[in-house]
Amino acid sequence: MFLIKQFFNKYSFLLFVFFIINGNIFSQSALDRVVQLDFTTGSTNKLLKHIEDKSGVIFSYTNKVCTYKKVVLSKSKASVKEYLDQIFVNCFVQYYELNNKIVILPIDIRDLDYNIKGFVKDSITGEVLIGANIYDINASIGSVTNDYGFYSFTTSGGEVFVGCSYIGYNSIRKAIKLTRDTIISFNLAPLPALKEIPIVGQNSYSGIRSSQTSIVDVPVNQLQNVPSFFGEMDLIKMIQLFPGVKTGTEGFSGLYVRGGGHDQNLILLDEVPVYNMEHLFGFFSVFNPDAINSVKLIKGGFPAKYGGRLSSVLDIIMLEGNKDKLNKMVSLGLLSSKLSIDGPLKNDKTTYSLSFRRTFYDLIVEPLQEKNSDNNRYYFFDLNAKVNHRFSNKSRLFISAYWGHDNLNSDYNFKSISKTIINQDYLGDDLRLSDKINAGWGNIIVSTRWNYVYNTKLFSNTTLSFTNFNFFTSQDRDYYVDDTWNTITQSYNSGIKDLMAKIDFDYFPKNSHHIKFGVNYIYHQFFPGIEIVQSDNISGEKNDTTIGGEMIDGAEIHGYIQDDFVLSSLLKVNAGVHFSSYRTGLNNYFSAEPRLSVRFLVTQRFALKSSLSFMSQYVHLLRTANISLPSDLWLPVTDKIKPMSARQVSFEGNYEFLPGFNLSAELYYKKSYNELDYFESQSFFDLSTSWSDKLTSGNTESYGLEMLVQRNIGSWSGWLGYTYSKSISVFPGLNDGNPFWANNDRRHDISMFLSHSFSQNIDANMTWSFSSGKPITLADEKYFAPELPTVPSIGSGFSENFSEKNRYRMPNYHRLDVGVNFKKNKYWGKRVWSIGVMNLYGRQNPFFLYFSDNFNENTGESNRTLNQFSLFPFPFPYIRYTIQF
Repeated sequence: MFLIKQFFNKYSFLLFVFFIINGNIFSQSALDRVVQLDFTTGSTNKLLKHIEDKSGVIFSYTNKVCTYKKVVLSKSKASVKEYLDQIFVNCFVQYYELNNKIVILPIDIRDLDYNIKGFVKDSITGEVLIGANIYDINASIGSVTNDYGFYSFTTSGGEVFVGCSYIGYNSIRKAIKLTRDTIISFNLAPLPALKEIPIVGQNSYSGIRSSQTSIVDVPVNQLQNVPSFFGEMDLIKMIQLFPGVKTGTEGFSGLYVRGGGHDQNLILLDEVPVYNMEHLFGFFSVFNPDAINSVKLIKGGFPAKYGGRLSSVLDIIMLEGNKDKLNKMVSLGLLSSKLSIDGPLKNDKTTYSLSFRRTFYDLIVEPLQEKNSDNNRYYFFDLNAKVNHRFSNKSRLFISAYWGHDNLNSDYNFKSISKTIINQDYLGDDLRLSDKINAGWGNIIVSTRWNYVYNTKLFSNTTLSFTNFNFFTSQDRDYYVDDTWNTITQSYNSGIKDLMAKIDFDYFPKNSHHIKFGVNYIYHQFFPGIEIVQSDNISGEKNDTTIGGEMIDGAEIHGYIQDDFVLSSLLKVNAGVHFSSYRTGLNNYFSAEPRLSVRFLVTQRFALKSSLSFMSQYVHLLRTANISLPSDLWLPVTDKIKPMSARQVSFEGNYEFLPGFNLSAELYYKKSYNELDYFESQSFFDLSTSWSDKLTSGNTESYGLEMLVQRNIGSWSGWLGYTYSKSISVFPGLNDGNPFWANNDRRHDISMFLSHSFSQNIDANMTWSFSSGKPITLADEKYFAPELPTVPSIGSGFSENFSEKNRYRMPNYHRLDVGVNFKKNKYWGKRVWSIGVMNLYGRQNPFFLYFSDNFNENTGESNRTLNQFSLFPFPFPYIRYTIQF
């Protein structure tokens, strides 16, 4: 008995499974019963009757079930269910068993849900359209294309009217009979410049319905119309015309968003961070407009996808290339010339885009300079390249690259040195010496991205990338001491290299939810360094070498998950969290950053929005001047230097008061922590202390109001923006620990862009901007400091007293720029003449302020005056010639 119990306990589970299996065999489903048929062709009724005879199963159905006169079955032996699936393959029916009877019932396809997915593209260029709206017109449900032009949503079957719209393009409506999951790709045609905006029904989606706040979709199609310095179209100068974005210093392309610093902007080029975006010391940016597909600026309400910066995200996507034909463009300007080419590569599955830009200042000026006078040479270039290949409707591969470089050389203070004053043993000819400056900086970015559509609900993008920013400068100075001419070389070399791997997912579980999640790993290498070398000009022997700085590496890890979901027809929410970490020698910094945006739809044309964002940043930019220079040094957090962090809340109203006219107003409050600055009187060339000991940290509080009226389409287009803002900083190591106005504080800012198309061939454009003066630190008094016997080392001279940091303000800034484009179609393509004038009314805006002393010989008195230096004190014309073929 004991053995029987033991056997039963050990094998009871197997016995249970055995009986279940045998029970299923004995009670086999009628649908699973295998039948051998005598014939496989006939009408629906005839084949059903024959299957009944062979299987012993009875079918019950009404005349509402679709039937056909001729049906062909694929084989003579199969299960009853397999035969039914073939007979009703084109019918919507369901069947279930009841006492050896199979009941067949018709299905209303309107009760079934099917998925619609695909891509939206420009019908002419084949470029994907990011942020296009696709929707079921009757059901008022839909989706928005992601950064790769992909969309997906689910709707009921049957007769469906699907609409697709995008600003600046003709909308499309398609009537389809939806009976299964379907792929529909849309190709939208651009609207003619003079065509007024078509009024789309209330079911179309727009920025009003988005849960996103503080976002600007930069109209790249209007970029060529913005009057520009030397006729050089510049993306950043256009972005500076939007509320909440400050210009820094006149003529420069830095971005200062909502009181934040230049380093607090996450600038992405095809999803890869860009650390330096300036050419010509910041007069314009490295982004070639002819290589850009779309640009999105986010100033607050950051989705959880983005992390690593405090103030803004500038997301730039490059062109992919025309899949149908070869396009070429040549543009000649006063400052640079450009060449662009794009098109298919062998077939429409592979396309490419290539753009090159270079200045020819060095080639023109160098032959005109005399060898005995100052000799200056400067050039820059950009190269953008992108290739994408479509393996299938599910799989695509992108390879992107950017290479840009600036180089400056200057020879000055020429001297011819006779060999007799060098030394008697020197047998060479007379020496010709000069002081030299050599500087260069640039970016190299390479990325590979793979898109894959797993199914109707899941989309992924995998990215591998490398970026390298490097800056170097050196100065050679000759001097004569101890009967020998020597050279001292002071050089500075810095940079940052990144290796990045990341994967992002878009998941569409249902129409009311759009989930995004992903992880990102970045390996940093920072290269701060200073080298001072003293050598003998005759022997070349190095007498003294000083090196400062060392390589620093570190790794950032980011992860996120967010859901953009609909709670009701009026309420939409984007909620998520961003995780990040950075490990230093002793510390492992970690941050969990919640993100929340809420939209309440008051009416179909009016929405209220609010957002809350927590951000952190593990890299710092140490400024070496009041303007953005490539010598600014990128460095990581350390055991002494903590990460920066910020909290931001905003409230926005968005109102489409007329078709095509949008008004938005937004209040924001932002507090940032652990910002860095140099202690007063410190310099990065000071080798007496390490770089971390030169720094002090503090907090900045910013708040303001931003308003924007905008129209993107029609013969008249443009926008008018206004910003009221305040930014106050507190650094224990600066200004005696007292609050002071932040460097980028501006009280009022007004910007306007207006474009009018007189015809298909002529358009005129203007920009006008006004900004309150930026804070500046000036000496309150200058006094004579005689040599004192008790302190002989001081010596006599003049000293200045600075009572408060940023106590004063520079004069207000305002400027008017105008331009006209003359276009004409030729048999070989199209030509464009662009002419204009910068600073039309000759406003002398201050570049910097300085004191000067004027001595009156008659009275013996000295008067001190405050003067300004203007970079562009007069109207400045420009011209550019472009051909497209």
